[in-house]
Amino acid sequence: MRLDRIHIPRRVRYLLKPLGWVFGEMVRLRRWCYRVGLLRAQKAQVPTICVGNIAVGGTGKTPHVEYVISQLQDAHHPALLSRGYGRTSKGYVFAPNVPEHQLSATLIGDEPLLLHTVYPDIPLAVDGDRVKGIRQLCLDAPHTDVVVLDDAYQHLSLKADLNIVLTEYSWPYFVDYPMPAGRLREFPAAIQDADMVVVTKTTATPDKIRKEEWRQQLGLREDQPLFFTSYQYREPLPVTDAARHYAGKKIQKIVLVTGIGNSQPLVDYLQQYYTLTEHIKYPDHHAYTQMDIEQLSVTVAASDCAILTTEKDWMRMQDEVLKKNVSSLPIFIIPISVQFLFEEEQTIFNQIIQGLC
Repeated sequence: MRLDRIHIPRRVRYLLKPLGWVFGEMVRLRRWCYRVGLLRAQKAQVPTICVGNIAVGGTGKTPHVEYVISQLQDAHHPALLSRGYGRTSKGYVFAPNVPEHQLSATLIGDEPLLLHTVYPDIPLAVDGDRVKGIRQLCLDAPHTDVVVLDDAYQHLSLKADLNIVLTEYSWPYFVDYPMPAGRLREFPAAIQDADMVVVTKTTATPDKIRKEEWRQQLGLREDQPLFFTSYQYREPLPVTDAARHYAGKKIQKIVLVTGIGNSQPLVDYLQQYYTLTEHIKYPDHHAYTQMDIEQLSVTVAASDCAILTTEKDWMRMQDEVLKKNVSSLPIFIIPISVQFLFEEEQTIFNQIIQGLC
């Protein structure tokens, strides 16, 4: 594994490394100030579970948040809090107070909107200030006995009761470098504040995983559990009227549309079963425009293909000004779920999550 996977020319990356070092040192100093008490971190009035990472995007936080919620919802009253990355609204928004027809990715962010769609009965709020956000969330949903935080590992003013840090199998943090030379938010040493680490999107079979080698490279202490998960892709689901009419046919040729951190695992999976005629690839959290949809319409008309996209991308295609044109396209989504590579690891993970409350 090498940093060559980062799509920055080697010479440019070399020139950017001093800036990455400065950025990394500034973030490390900030974390140190919280660690020694120079800056004060607050605990919430209920247990909190943070699912975060050290890198920018692409590690699979949303499916893992879904998994954590699935382990809590039967015996507890969990709630969700996110900053709502990519939204245009400001401050605190409590999703249950918003009429369903007004909920959108621009209001609460694509990932929170997806989580609300999957778990409509779980209270969900977005707020950039996690401390204030939890306080208000517990007032709006007074039965809450545990809050799951999406992407809050760097929000150090909140002292989470359990910090779960994710790192991608094909691009782990120990081969990366702080921004702008790499895509790390801080130096890998920040992993010392994690309670557990999950290696996500694992493509190797269990017999090929050398756990002790991974532990050494990740820089983990003996008391930091390590888990390996992979994605399980399910059958495409039609989400538009055109797709439901198309569903009578056997999907053979597809146009893939993605605006996510790392689409390669999905591409690898789809190429096993379909003819991928084109992959329209946008940046992570891309806000779809009328022009994007019109161009997609032209592409599909010329190729007579079904359109496959991710659940998060579909959330961003639900903007009111796009709905009419989007509904005329044969769009399918690929649902994904988290699968642990080792059964004993899944048991331990579940016990830690459920034992926190």
